[in-house]
Amino acid sequence: MLDVGDRKPSGIDDAEAIRLREYLTMPDPTRRHVDDELNDSMDLFERADVGAGIEIARPRPKKILVAMDGSAQDRAVALFAKQLEDRLSCEIGYLDGEGYRSSPNSQPRVEGNVTVVDVDSSLENDYDQILAAAESFRADLLLLPCPFGRDYESLGEDSTGTVMEVIAARSEIPTVFIRRPDAVGRDPTSHVRIVLTRENAAARETANWAAGLVQPSGRLELLLMVEESTYKNFREIMNSLQPDAEFKPEDLESALARTYAQLHSGLQRASREHGFSYELIVRYEADEQPMTPEEPVTHPALIALGLVRHDHDSRNEIHDFVRRSPHPVLVVPVK
Repeated sequence: MLDVGDRKPSGIDDAEAIRLREYLTMPDPTRRHVDDELNDSMDLFERADVGAGIEIARPRPKKILVAMDGSAQDRAVALFAKQLEDRLSCEIGYLDGEGYRSSPNSQPRVEGNVTVVDVDSSLENDYDQILAAAESFRADLLLLPCPFGRDYESLGEDSTGTVMEVIAARSEIPTVFIRRPDAVGRDPTSHVRIVLTRENAAARETANWAAGLVQPSGRLELLLMVEESTYKNFREIMNSLQPDAEFKPEDLESALARTYAQLHSGLQRASREHGFSYELIVRYEADEQPMTPEEPVTHPALIALGLVRHDHDSRNEIHDFVRRSPHPVLVVPVK
């Protein structure tokens, strides 16, 4: 496990470390006009190394809206809703209307604290109906299959569907997207992995929700992953500033770890207080093993991602993760 408080990026001094920090916070990794803004980010870099860990709030959903569509994914959606209802005693709302009928294979249905939520038929699009129902039900968590209205096999990894894209862009509450019909069996909250690839304004809220949903005896991971494209762009920028210097993925890994030092510390404390196991993983994307449902020991049952809704790059990253993940994905939005 990486000690984010003591380790510094290898082979570079403080000036280059500041440039690393600036690169991680740039909204566009291809921009080249960085020199004028490097000095402005010095205080941000220093703040990553000081102060106590942040407080992890651990929210628990009280009202969950479930939207089923008759697809093969319905069973996985219904089972996850039942698991949450059994453990958290939350109220489950099911959409009732044309196009929201569950398939015969979607059992088990939640039999306890269930509410039927009517669909506003005056709204033409599925995503508008779902968002309106979530607001009227006052849901604090949304569960739905992805792609919505079609079996996963009809699109595969090529697309997440329009409903997912619009829900992610507009929803003000966290949403769990379930991609594959075989995402059933163990409770997804038994093993939750938060994935962060750069500075993300939704990171803290994502950690709150992940820690709130993970089972008391479950496993929570914080994966700080340096994307291959990010590293290549970073290396190009840094080589233009220091042509003779050598930079490795580990330099970005260290800078990313220092960025989230306080979040890591807060999650460590939360794990001690609430009993779940916790691990920090810092990894270069090129070394990351593909996520498959056949490897439950090494791969998580639920991925947790933070979405900055106004950020185009953040939205694209969410779509890419949801599209490729064989596991349910929790998307936690901030404005």
